[in-house]
Amino acid sequence: MRSIRIAGAGPAGLSAAIHLARRGLPVEVFERREAVGARFIGEWQVLESYSREQDALEELASMGIDATFQHRPATWAHLIDDRGDRHEVQSVAPYGYFLRRGDEEGTLDRTLAAQAEGAGVRIRLGTRLDPTEADIVATGPGPADGIAKEIAFRTDGADRIEVIFDPDLAPGGYAYLFVLDGWATLGLALLKSYGKLEPHFERTVARFADIAPFEIREPRRGYSYMNFFLHRSSQTAGARFAGEAGGFQDYLFGLGIRYALVSGHLAARSILENVSYDDLWRDRFLDQMRSSVGARLLYESLGRFGLRTFVGRSSRSDFRAYLHSWARPARWRLWLAPLAERVFGRAESCAHKLPCHWCRPREGRSGTPEPLPEDFVARYLREP
Repeated sequence: MRSIRIAGAGPAGLSAAIHLARRGLPVEVFERREAVGARFIGEWQVLESYSREQDALEELASMGIDATFQHRPATWAHLIDDRGDRHEVQSVAPYGYFLRRGDEEGTLDRTLAAQAEGAGVRIRLGTRLDPTEADIVATGPGPADGIAKEIAFRTDGADRIEVIFDPDLAPGGYAYLFVLDGWATLGLALLKSYGKLEPHFERTVARFADIAPFEIREPRRGYSYMNFFLHRSSQTAGARFAGEAGGFQDYLFGLGIRYALVSGHLAARSILENVSYDDLWRDRFLDQMRSSVGARLLYESLGRFGLRTFVGRSSRSDFRAYLHSWARPARWRLWLAPLAERVFGRAESCAHKLPCHWCRPREGRSGTPEPLPEDFVARYLREP
């Protein structure tokens, strides 16, 4: 029996490999780097658990993935607006799980690799598989439509979960500091003004230090990026595209780990059950992604007033429920999606791994988002 070939040993590729191998199929995963998780620096990332009613770890368990990686439930945080106003948010059930990424024991990447190999998957490191030869393509993002700079380090002091929403500091994005168990990640995510990333990052470090001083020991620095496109199909004649290679991403906050794990599982199911991969992912993701594109337009168009409103209202109710109200498909956000596509524009030439029917141009290829009508705030920001 010919092996199922998967390009990429990230969460999407390994999720697919685990499901296929446990159903008795021979699986080979090709990873061009010399180690699984090598592009990460041990930073904390968030596995969101608010986009659906079902808890994220319960969904992973239903897919046969054991949550034996290091993780911390997220039930509180401090959100800070451009004026420095600080809002504490809390939730009964976790709105997410902090987990580490990289080539170290206990990270998501190493844990998934161990589960895959335990199921009989062969992971071929330092070997690139051409997408045209793959059954599943899970090679991560293509061009950088959004970028982030991060530093991971050891530090003393109490745990901190702080996110700053300030368009002057983080145009189109946000700044964050996660300190958990003496290990910290400080980052800045941008969707605009890429050329100012370095000075903005230095300001970000200073801003968090002003809130409460911290020391930095054993620092590691890294960069990450995200795709920003929608497509009609994630299946070519010979391959299914999963994770960011297939454009599966939350466009409001850029959290894509859950999308990656689930889309990989769906790609494996389509092979095992001989059903359309496009039908599976459209049913699970399409409205959710289109709705998040509409929310992204709102995020960038309403400026500091809109961000203050979002931050201010976040502490008035259960935070998981509040985030869920923004993540679930809503009629008005779906209505905004075509407008977002027109406002953000389409690249002159699409460089994504799949032919897409719409993609956000990289900086320099389109104008800034146009402001929304004033009555939009009164009509839609009262309650998400």
